[in-house]
Amino acid sequence: MARDRKDLGARKFVRVDLHKPGFLIPAPDAPWIECYILDISENGACLDVGDLAVPKMFGLSLTAGGEVRRICSLIWRRGELIGVRFVSARELRQGTPPASEPDKASRKAHA
Repeated sequence: MARDRKDLGARKFVRVDLHKPGFLIPAPDAPWIECYILDISENGACLDVGDLAVPKMFGLSLTAGGEVRRICSLIWRRGELIGVRFVSARELRQGTPPASEPDKASRKAHA
């Protein structure tokens, strides 16, 4: 269920509760690892990855067949949960490095 804008606090994008399996792709030729997508927005997602070590950049398949994939940048981790930002094709073409340290508003939103 989507949250109302007034509930977003410092968030720019509406989150949608998803609660479905997804697949983390640590490297192009690596086997896919099942994870759990808790919520998703236009800009990123919250994933349950257990105790899995997650690289700073990785692929995420939202479907078992890989029809819907995103490149993700790890933004934060709290135990088994991680927050990721989707990296745009433009950023990839320009070689823009992913944000490795969240900004102040992002840290407050996840505190």
